[in-house]
Amino acid sequence: MRSMHATGVPRPRYVGQRLPRRNDGRLLRGLGRFVDDIELPGMAHAAIVRSPIAHGIVRSFDPSAVEGAALVLGPSEIDAATHSVPVLWTLGVQLQTSTRVADGRVRYVGQPIGVAVAGSRYTAEDAVDQIVVDFEELPIVADAEAALAPGAALLYPEYGTNVLSAFEAGDSAEHTDTVFAAADRVLRHRMHLGRIAGISMECRGIVAAPDPATGTLTIWSSNQAPHAIRDAVSEVLGLAQHRIRVIAPDVGGAFGLKDHAYDDELMVCLAALRLGRPVKWIEDRSEHMVATTHARDDHVDVEVAYDDDGRLRGLRLDAVRDTGGQFAIFGGGPLFTMTGMVPGPYTWDAVRSTAKVVASNRTPLGAYRGFGQTQAALVRERTVELVARALGTDPVELRLRNMVQPEQLPYTIRTYITYDNGDYPTCLERARVLATQFPPAPDDGRARGLGYCFYVQMAGIGNSTTNQLIGLGIGGHETATVRMEPDGSVRIYTGISPHGQGQETTFLQVCADRLGLDIDRIELIANDTNSTPYSAYGTAASRSMPVGGGALVLAADKIAAKVKAIAAEMLEAAVDDIVLVDGAAAVIGTNVSVPIARVAHRAWQGFSLPAGIEPGLLETAAYDPVSATFSYAAHVCRAAVDRTTGEVEIEHYAVVHDCGTIVNPLVVEGQIHGGIAQGLGAALLEEIAYNADGQPITTTFLDYLAPVSASMPDVTIEHIQIPSPHTPGGMKGMGEGGTNGAMACVVNAVAAALPEIADRIDRTPLSPSRLWELLQSAP
Repeated sequence: MRSMHATGVPRPRYVGQRLPRRNDGRLLRGLGRFVDDIELPGMAHAAIVRSPIAHGIVRSFDPSAVEGAALVLGPSEIDAATHSVPVLWTLGVQLQTSTRVADGRVRYVGQPIGVAVAGSRYTAEDAVDQIVVDFEELPIVADAEAALAPGAALLYPEYGTNVLSAFEAGDSAEHTDTVFAAADRVLRHRMHLGRIAGISMECRGIVAAPDPATGTLTIWSSNQAPHAIRDAVSEVLGLAQHRIRVIAPDVGGAFGLKDHAYDDELMVCLAALRLGRPVKWIEDRSEHMVATTHARDDHVDVEVAYDDDGRLRGLRLDAVRDTGGQFAIFGGGPLFTMTGMVPGPYTWDAVRSTAKVVASNRTPLGAYRGFGQTQAALVRERTVELVARALGTDPVELRLRNMVQPEQLPYTIRTYITYDNGDYPTCLERARVLATQFPPAPDDGRARGLGYCFYVQMAGIGNSTTNQLIGLGIGGHETATVRMEPDGSVRIYTGISPHGQGQETTFLQVCADRLGLDIDRIELIANDTNSTPYSAYGTAASRSMPVGGGALVLAADKIAAKVKAIAAEMLEAAVDDIVLVDGAAAVIGTNVSVPIARVAHRAWQGFSLPAGIEPGLLETAAYDPVSATFSYAAHVCRAAVDRTTGEVEIEHYAVVHDCGTIVNPLVVEGQIHGGIAQGLGAALLEEIAYNADGQPITTTFLDYLAPVSASMPDVTIEHIQIPSPHTPGGMKGMGEGGTNGAMACVVNAVAAALPEIADRIDRTPLSPSRLWELLQSAP
């Protein structure tokens, strides 16, 4: 029997262990089953008719010349057969609260306006080419600046403006003005975070299979929120939810891109229902670059008030988000999150943001890893570095001078968000020590600089009432069901949607320790709306472990309590003296025990159960978090910049991180590594560009630069573990953490390496050409 705490409770056997992810071997051997692997009898294939222009009205849609197609649907037929798609987040003054699948108007290149279905994808693509579409072209609104210009063309004339949503966050204007007036200095700068694409390894895809005999629709979809997909299909197509089954097979990356049903996917479902046969559509990479939601494209004017002694006093933002042709499902949520989390770990006297979300003739923006918190970190941490530069002080010391101290936590920041616990100064100081351990820089003529970022991450958004209060139309709870079979093996049913986060391993680790079982006796069931508990989110917002895992802890503990009660009856012992360990229910301090399998068998047979105990071992628990959790980290890296070419190399990187109780350090570190790669890419390489006609310039991987393995430095990671005071199990969310810190860290390192242009670094990515131009114009 494994060792016990002094209290007699078994020490965790699995939580905290670096177990390899249990599904990796299958995927690495090519045994994964993705949407495109789904083959059904009689299956047809779809191709999407997309707009080649950025702004216009569909005058006519003529499929009369099409040969070999089983079905063609144009915008008028689609509009007549579908209901509006709701926007789930309403903020401030918001004009757009729903969108149409096809309303006869196009607002960005790549917008779906129809679907063709044939026996093969080849024939379906030919059918798309044979359709004649006549457009009335309208004036182009190329970007956010054009959208706000006097006399700009309107994407939605009925609104009378291109501003889809406007809101404020933080302190009042009067209070903020007072703080700024009392400060010794005010510094102003501007940041434009470049538009990027999520470029998941697997593009989107869907198989929709109706069963005319039962009136049901089964959908296999590459998504991260099966219940959300089911809800959308039900809402838009008018099917009852119990007649829709959504399955997410293996998913090759999502990052927020696959958190909702897209218009083209809804068209495929409609086509399948019309035909009464299965229809498959797989997005190709060129489609992905123009049709799957983009991210960022935020323009932020920043003012910071501070004193000569380095005290940060006030922060004022005026932010504009270029959301593209229409709202995606979460509307202006990322910008709202940025304004909420921009105070970071510092004790400001005032923080105020004004924000507008504007429409332009670009691909819509949507959720992407970080969801506004990456932007908040970049804007704030770049500002702190500029203040340190203006004062001639060490940027680390400036941060420490203004940080929330451990004894001040819980601490409510100026945007009315309350942080839970932690030790921010120790985290940052440890990162500074790790930076001193970077290998000496070679004498190769390149300029070098250290960059830092410190962020606090709101993870596991909730609770449901809070979501409702901030205009977010989905609940924040999660539910888990744990079923112990008569032989003592266990199935976990979760609405969380694993697709690379490691829940197939980490959820088992949590459950195994709560029930005293070997991990091989436990299985996770997920990604099927017919068998899993409802989850409005699926996997998103770094909430899988703190919210989904919290629900699992509660459900597993219910099973454990029942097993202990039955075992106590069998062993003639007090319930409080029973522990579950090594597959047995044992009496503390004795060698008396009974196998859990025997207890489970008795429970299911209903033999001699204690009074008040019902037969069976099946428990469900819902967890609606008291609060979000707040993980945090310090990032530091060293950049080497070639002044003659503008090329940047990130040579070394270190992270000190606290995400509460760590269930599996290997999984956590993998998430951090992946997040750093995405943050590095956004800082240095990635950008979706458009010309003045609204035509995307970056449409393939030949145009869109993304980091590769050679782009990544070695990364040192250290963990601080201060358990969450709210989450059952003590976990805090961290899936977006690497991204949130990396972008600002890399930008600050480049700026430190090139002090002659540091004040003029005002947009990302810091591509070689952009840096070279700044260096050429440096005084």
